[in-house]
Amino acid sequence: MPAMSRYRLAVATTFALLLIAGALTGYWLWARQALDSGIAKWRAEQVERGYDIAYQGPEFAGFPFALSVTFREPRVVTPQGLVWQGPPVNGEAKLWDPFTIDLRFPGLHRLVLPAGLAEELGSTPERKQADVSAEEASGRVVLKSDGKVEMAMVDLGVLQVSGADIETVTLQRLTARLGPLREGDKGNGGDALDEVDLVGEALFVELPPGRGGPLGDAVARLSFDSTLVGGIPPGKPEEALPAWRDGGGRWRFHHLVALWGPLDLRAEGRLGLDEALRPAGLFEAELKGANKIISRLIDSGEIKPEAALAAQIAVAAMGRPDGETGETVLAAPISLRQGLLYLGPIPLFPVAPVL
Repeated sequence: MPAMSRYRLAVATTFALLLIAGALTGYWLWARQALDSGIAKWRAEQVERGYDIAYQGPEFAGFPFALSVTFREPRVVTPQGLVWQGPPVNGEAKLWDPFTIDLRFPGLHRLVLPAGLAEELGSTPERKQADVSAEEASGRVVLKSDGKVEMAMVDLGVLQVSGADIETVTLQRLTARLGPLREGDKGNGGDALDEVDLVGEALFVELPPGRGGPLGDAVARLSFDSTLVGGIPPGKPEEALPAWRDGGGRWRFHHLVALWGPLDLRAEGRLGLDEALRPAGLFEAELKGANKIISRLIDSGEIKPEAALAAQIAVAAMGRPDGETGETVLAAPISLRQGLLYLGPIPLFPVAPVL
């Protein structure tokens, strides 16, 4: 090859490499700016809803072929007063999709509980701290360009919740998914309501001794697949939840499963809020283990004799034997109305307001 041709080839190759390097640099900087802007908009929206969100960062790295982000010393305070502090949150996004962030955050998560919740969990008002250790913790967040969350999911493994005055709870696995967001049916005001899917599952939960009541302290599975209808407006919960209710907001459950001691519950239905912000709704349910549960309620004194007799008669009247095991299967509506939970026509126990 003539010397001039080799020279031109070298120049052309160098020029092409410079173009590629420039394109990669420009694209990485664009992706970094897009992600940084999306995070800032997301944070601003949460602050508008009444949250206090703080962290060091975000710190970006991975140039030129990857985009990684780190949030150090993250801290969130909810409108209800719940404080969360966690380990560093590390995320990665593809250059061609900077709004989809895969997250990792194993380690110690510290919660400071509001006084009311702390007392329910057995803590004194002075000692309201709970430590949540997660050996495995990952997730994914998909943001829109305006900072709104399109989809979020978490997967936590080998969890332990403990504290100075909080009894220890352990979980083998906890998963949750929120999204995607879409337009749904019209609400009370005539406008279309947003819909967002909400899916969750807890596996192999061990409660503190005696805390599971008549069902026992070991929960094999709690899971649901649902759709939240109507976006909850920004602001404090005491203002946002009534507005959500009055605008036609509701919570549809496509599947609800509880395997807890003798209880084997499968249900579908809907929930809303009544005028006192108590859960109100109706579920069509199939339940196994009703007779064992009634016996445990009688033994523990948690149900009056007349209510126990009415419940046993209802189970006998509405139940049918399982074709394989012979166990009684009770197909009956479960309703929440006027502050009470009913199995069929039988009131079982009161339901408290959510706030």
